[in-house]
Order: sequence, then structure tokens, then C-alpha cells
Amino acid sequence: MITQLLHPTPNTKIMLITSHLDAMIEELTVFLAPYEGLIDLSLFPGEHQDFTHPGIHKVHVIKDYKSPAFGVPRDYASVIVQDVLHLHESPLKFLQLIYRTLLNATEIIIVQKKGSMNISEVEALLDQSEFRATNTIYDLLEGYDVIVAKKMHMWGAGL
Repeated sequence: MITQLLHPTPNTKIMLITSHLDAMIEELTVFLAPYEGLIDLSLFPGEHQDFTHPGIHKVHVIKDYKSPAFGVPRDYASVIVQDVLHLHESPLKFLQLIYRTLLNATEIIIVQKKGSMNISEVEALLDQSEFRATNTIYDLLEGYDVIVAKKMHMWGAGL
């Protein structure tokens, strides 16, 4: 379960960037509900199930894989990128923009279907984007690789 990687506090706000809204959104809304957490969605082109929940704060439909995900600077405790990074035309720029949306000392969680992207390339992109403490988890979600990295306070561009 992806929620094992989250550390919610009251009014936690996260962003889910995805090419296919699926059961993960249900898992996230149920998990964040006791904390009165909010989720912003950036929906890239793909198949998306209809889903409404009071925990969904904003929904942004992204027109193509050239565009950035929606995000307000220093607004999110976590950003989950689900099956988008390997399709994006500028993955480095995409990650650099996500970096700015995170609060200090928070995480980006990249969820990619196994084999869709070279893990060492993703780790290098995260490093170039100033993310640190990168870890890859191969067995958290069946059929997926999960890469977690931190925006560190006072490191790199982490001011």
C-alpha cells in the first residue's frame, strides 16, 4: 500500500499526478480522511475512473506530456507521480518543477510499471533535480517499482 510511505499530520495536503486515476485515489482519500487531508489531482492523458470525495481539493486536467503538472510552490507534504515520468517529454524539467511544489523535508514518490523506465536513470534525474536520500522499493506494489526521494531542508535548492 502506497500509504505506508506517507506521514500525515492534520490538514496534510498531497498531490497525485497520474495518467490513470485508479484504486490508489480511494486508498489515499480513506487514509487521509482522519487527518482532514486534501488531495490535488493532476490528470495527464489516459484512462481515469470517475471519482468524487470531499478530500479531493482541486482537479487539473493536463493536456499533454509536454506540460507541467499543476502545483503551487511549497504547498505539498508529498507528491505521488504515477506512470507519468517515463512518458513526459522533459522529465528533468518536470521533476524540477515538482521540487518547487514540495514543502521542505518532504517526499516525492514515483510509481512506475516495472520495466517502463530505467531505475538508475530515474535516480540520476532525481539527483539532478536536487532530491536526496533516494530509495527504490521493488516489492511494495505488485507490478510496480516505487522510488522515493526527499526534498531536504537547506540542501541544494531546498530553501
